[in-house]
Amino acid sequence: MFEIAGISFHWYGLLIGIGTWIAMEIALINPKKIQKTLLESSMWWTIAGGVVGARVYHVIDFWNQYYSANFSRIFYLWDGGLGIFGALAGGMMGLGAFCVFNKQKYWIMTDSLVVGIPLAQTIGRLGNWINGELIGKNGEPLFAIEGALNLALFLLLIFASEKNLKTGQLTGVYFLGYSVIRFFLEQMRPIEAIWMIGSIPTAQIFSLVFGVTGLWLIFRKKQS
Repeated sequence: MFEIAGISFHWYGLLIGIGTWIAMEIALINPKKIQKTLLESSMWWTIAGGVVGARVYHVIDFWNQYYSANFSRIFYLWDGGLGIFGALAGGMMGLGAFCVFNKQKYWIMTDSLVVGIPLAQTIGRLGNWINGELIGKNGEPLFAIEGALNLALFLLLIFASEKNLKTGQLTGVYFLGYSVIRFFLEQMRPIEAIWMIGSIPTAQIFSLVFGVTGLWLIFRKKQS
C-alpha cells in the first residue's frame, strides 16, 4: 500500500484496475462485428458482474473462518478478497444481462472481450508478488508461474484472433486454456489456502466446468 496526497492505494487493487483498463483497450482495437460504443457499454455490465461475482466467491470461501462473524466487512472491497472464477462467472452473467436487454448475440460479444483477459490476470499477479503472497507449498512462486502461463495464453489468443474462427471459438480457447492452467497449478498450493468441496479443490471443479464449456465452444457444430 502507498499514499498519494493522503489517499491510500493498494497495489493489488491498483494493478487489477490497470489490467482491466488495458483489457478494455485491447477489446476496442478490433471489435469484430460490434460497434465500439456498444462494446464500451457492455464492458461496464461485465465489470460490475465480475466484481460482484469475485467478491461472492471470496466471501463464500471465507464465510466460516471470518465473514459469518464480520458480516459488515463483506462490503469492504478495499480490504481485498476476490476470486477469479467468481469474476469470470459474474462477468459472464453481467454480459449476458446486457445482451438480453440490448438484443445482442452473446458469443460474438465474448469473443471481442476475452482476448485481453489473460493479460489483465498477468498484471494482477504482480500484485501478489508485491504483497509476498501466492507461494506454492514447496516454495514455488505460483504468482510468477501463473503470470507467465497467462501471458502465453494472451499471446495465443492474439494469434488465434487473426484466424477465421467461428463465433465462440476464441472464447472457448480462453476458457480451455485458463482452466488447464488453474487445474494443474491448484495442486501446488498449500492445502490450508485451498477452498475444498468435500475432498476436491473448488477451483478444480470450476476449471472442469469452464474447460468443458471451452471444448464445447471450440468443437460445436452449430455456430451462432
